[in-house]
Amino acid sequence: MNFLKNKDYRIIIENFSYLSVLKVFNIGFKFILVAYLVRVLGTELYGVLTWSDSIIQFFLMYINFGFNVYAAKYIVDHRDDKSIINEVVSSIYIIKSVLFLSSFLLLLITAIFDPIAQSLDLLYLMLIMGIGEVLFPIWFFQGIEKLKLATIIVFISRLFIVVTTFLFVNSPDDIFLYVGLIVISNVIMGVLGVYTIKKYYDISFYLVKVKTILKYFNAAVMFFFGRFLLLVFNFGTIFLIGVYASMDDVTGFDIASKIVMLTVIPFEMLQQAVFPTISRTMDKKLLTKLVFFSFGIGLIFMIAINLFSSQLVLLFGGEELLVYTDTLNFLSLLTPIISVTFILGSCGLVAFGFFKEYNFSLLISSVVYIVIVLFLYLVDEITFWNLIYLRVFSDFVLVCIRAFYSIKRKVLFQKTSV
Repeated sequence: MNFLKNKDYRIIIENFSYLSVLKVFNIGFKFILVAYLVRVLGTELYGVLTWSDSIIQFFLMYINFGFNVYAAKYIVDHRDDKSIINEVVSSIYIIKSVLFLSSFLLLLITAIFDPIAQSLDLLYLMLIMGIGEVLFPIWFFQGIEKLKLATIIVFISRLFIVVTTFLFVNSPDDIFLYVGLIVISNVIMGVLGVYTIKKYYDISFYLVKVKTILKYFNAAVMFFFGRFLLLVFNFGTIFLIGVYASMDDVTGFDIASKIVMLTVIPFEMLQQAVFPTISRTMDKKLLTKLVFFSFGIGLIFMIAINLFSSQLVLLFGGEELLVYTDTLNFLSLLTPIISVTFILGSCGLVAFGFFKEYNFSLLISSVVYIVIVLFLYLVDEITFWNLIYLRVFSDFVLVCIRAFYSIKRKVLFQKTSV
């Protein structure tokens, strides 16, 4: 009862509840689609789709430019100043629009590499998904600590893609149709997002001075590089598996990693729900509790995955993918690691203003990943399993660096100053 009487805790519970519903819809629908598409498209063609998506994710991160992390704190800090909120929102939309348009040129440049050139038509169609990345302001909803409308919007868009996929995607020949449906779903989500913040929060959009735009752009640069490099761990691994192994291996890794990421979702939601509150209160005691809680629950999830790994692979991938059960068992190590990484990142370093340390953790761990990949290339040892080992090791390096900075900057294990 005392817990519920605390206003900050009530806000956290409310936001966590809406984020839980949002993620259940988002990820739940995605797993339904995975189980369906693997069987309809086949493991090889589904691998091609996943491999192509791994490339597009880098472009979507370029379009987002780190604002999903950085902009939420801007909104938190200035939530009572309408003029600054309008300026922030307008600036971010302008920046993202320019980045979206330039991404088509960047994709054309990357087509000098033969594997990308062979899938260029599919990649260009998938890149149009960036419209949703430009328009949907999840960072705004998170910053004002009002996630109910965002949850409804995501539900509508994801329900659309699931229903239309089952109705119209019935054979391997429908792969382009499926991608087109994803694009429409993201456009719906983005348009509804803009409409919502305009109608319910009276946000005004206007042309911002170049000087102001550059201020927000420059402030987000380090967050962009950090988030961009972080994609190397998962989507870079998918890309390399597709090049040096096979598309069947891409499918196996994708199914296994999706199952693991399903167990990580609660921690992602938790850090998003708690982030605005810790940013306001600077509650170090709450942060420390969250770290231990997340690690403990993460260990339980890891054990559960190992106990039911065969059944999980069979459910989402079918009998043909049971050979990747060992892959899932090893990747389950990521659950307790990533659970703590989420909390130490946004709720720890970012919430307390240690932006450089946050981005440095991403930079160093990504450099470690890239250096080891280069070494494996030189000794001709880029194999499926070596990439799996590297995937887990890189996240372990990341959480160690964040823990080091959190303790060094006295964010963890310190009493909240009064």
